[in-house]
Amino acid sequence: MKLLASRRCYYGFDGRSWAFATIVGLLSNFKSQRSSGDLNDFILWLKQEQHADIAASVQNNELLLQQLSSILSVNHDDLINRLIELDMLMSSVAGQMKEFSGLAGVLYPQLNISPQAVSIIQQLVSSGAKMFMERKFMTGNLNQYILLEGGVGTITYNEARFIEDDLDTLVKIGLLRMDVASKGSRRFHITRSAVDFVKIVDH
Repeated sequence: MKLLASRRCYYGFDGRSWAFATIVGLLSNFKSQRSSGDLNDFILWLKQEQHADIAASVQNNELLLQQLSSILSVNHDDLINRLIELDMLMSSVAGQMKEFSGLAGVLYPQLNISPQAVSIIQQLVSSGAKMFMERKFMTGNLNQYILLEGGVGTITYNEARFIEDDLDTLVKIGLLRMDVASKGSRRFHITRSAVDFVKIVDH
């Protein structure tokens, strides 16, 4: 894995390669214990929970202080929902790694991303398209998913009976964004998370 081969590229705010996951986990724990609290409350909580070293690292990083302050200013319920979505996304990425796939499957069995779903994202990212549009046929033919705005052709898939489930999962974890065109056809847009997801899977 390139993560190990290029470890220094992944070091976080205090030299730890796992800094992001640590901060997200601590934020989740903090917000689950209280419905309000600003940056000062978070730093005090870190010290009370025996994370004085992390509290010191946060206080010594002005950019990190600004970002955490911004995050903690978000409405409590909205922030909890964003943290849940982030946890689900991280689990879905971990599910593609041999070492963590079992753990991810236990924690989020409903988010087990199928090979077909992974292929859909890989095709969209590699095509250069911004989206694909669903075209349904009333004749019994398979639905088409036409690449648009930067890509040509269609998304290929083999398991037609599970295509709806795969698309729903990809939207749920934020790898696709779905809207409806003026004539009622669904459009599935690429996201930054999708691009990052493919980088990890391909490596």
